[in-house]
Amino acid sequence: MASRTVNREEHTDESAADFNEIAQTIFFPIYPVIANQILERTGIEQGQCLDLGCGPGHLAIALATLSDLKVCAMDNSRPMLRIAEENIRKYRLERRVRAVFGDVMEIPFNTGSMDLVVSRGSFFFWPNLSRGFSECLRVIRPGGIAYIGGGFGNARLKDEIAEKMRVRDPEWKEKRNRWSQNCTPPKVRAALVFAGIRDYDLNKDDSGYWIVFRKPLK
Repeated sequence: MASRTVNREEHTDESAADFNEIAQTIFFPIYPVIANQILERTGIEQGQCLDLGCGPGHLAIALATLSDLKVCAMDNSRPMLRIAEENIRKYRLERRVRAVFGDVMEIPFNTGSMDLVVSRGSFFFWPNLSRGFSECLRVIRPGGIAYIGGGFGNARLKDEIAEKMRVRDPEWKEKRNRWSQNCTPPKVRAALVFAGIRDYDLNKDDSGYWIVFRKPLK
């Protein structure tokens, strides 16, 4: 799972802990799978990486573990970031991963400072898709790549997690369907064009639903 980037201050310490418990159990197998897919598909394994809506930090940790990237794990929920910091320390990755408070609508990093920007699950909750994509494009260096979307890595993991989550939360499928309406392909394509991004890949396959774009070289 990944944390929302809309009003994550709604999280209490208790709800953030519950979110982390799900991420460390039911969702835990997906993070190395997705991290490996990101690294293989982008070809970026070193430099600076930004994980937007990082939640408890598991994707950021997986990316740092499987590559030479230095990862900034960003979220706009302070309770969630405190847990992310604990998880980063647990894996002894303080020199490779750092938790950062910020929001995708105004990413607190300089233009062209990131080689790779990723996010799993957060863009369903962005209040303004085009603004979010524009901010991603801004902070990526020329030639850098954004990998934004949601998914479970493969069909087997998706089915296993769906079954476990139905037991835990009978309304989970309906919630996912509601969230996905915020990011239908027509809405995403329109937002990308509005953000000035015309060269992109929009993929829906067993790995999930992912938007990938590269910042042009100047």
